[in-house]
Amino acid sequence: MAECRHARPQEREQTHQLWRTVFGDEPQAQEAFYDLCAPQGPLVLVEEGQVESMLVLTPVSLACPAAAPCQGTYLYALATNPHSRGKGYAAQLMDAAAQWTADQGMDFVCTVPAAPSLFQFFGKNGFEPAFYHLRTPLPAPQEGPWQELTPQEYVALREELLGGIPHIVHTPGQAAFEGQLHGALYRLDLTHGPGCAVVEDWGKFHIVKELLCLPGDEEEGGRRVAHLCHGPGELRTPAGRAEGAPFGAIRWLTEPPALWQQTRRGYLGLALD
Repeated sequence: MAECRHARPQEREQTHQLWRTVFGDEPQAQEAFYDLCAPQGPLVLVEEGQVESMLVLTPVSLACPAAAPCQGTYLYALATNPHSRGKGYAAQLMDAAAQWTADQGMDFVCTVPAAPSLFQFFGKNGFEPAFYHLRTPLPAPQEGPWQELTPQEYVALREELLGGIPHIVHTPGQAAFEGQLHGALYRLDLTHGPGCAVVEDWGKFHIVKELLCLPGDEEEGGRRVAHLCHGPGELRTPAGRAEGAPFGAIRWLTEPPALWQQTRRGYLGLALD
């Protein structure tokens, strides 16, 4: 009979292999994620001694103006043994993740589906599209002042810039994970005030995981972060439901704040992908 629980130390090798099979990341990168974001390790579904499915939960909060922050978890690295798919293991494990989150007194689980087609799968398991953004090619570059930030500095500036909209609040550990593997965390000095950006460098292509700035600085910020990339890439910025593409989903475990019930949308930004 299948059992859902946190992985035992002797099962770590199995979770390393399953993660690597599905996502390609080496154990060293996996352990870096656990160290920075999820020291409790992965949640697993085990049947007859075999880890058949796994996921990791890392803490986040949802800030809504004029409301107390909601506490929750971000569901990451959901993986099922390719030979065991179609048996409902992932659904069982997501239910266990939601129950564990609720048992901690938290309000929601959120996630970023690995592909747009998976929103339907998550929808069948209690999630609804909730977080939107825009993806555009990097514009022509423009030089200007910038500096690298520590994870703590980045999170603090990010909160200043996002204070007026519902958004997921990331931890310094999550920002550090985004910055340490292939990226960096930046402050940009723009016309109306500071902006911030996370840039991933994949050699011939760059991904600006998020660019945040004050109103009126969007075009300048895009050009300035493009200068840091030194090549082609993708720019991701906040957007509403009307003009943006769905990026993340949420499963509420308690009553959402009144503002959320009115808008049912927010910003997530860093998917840790």
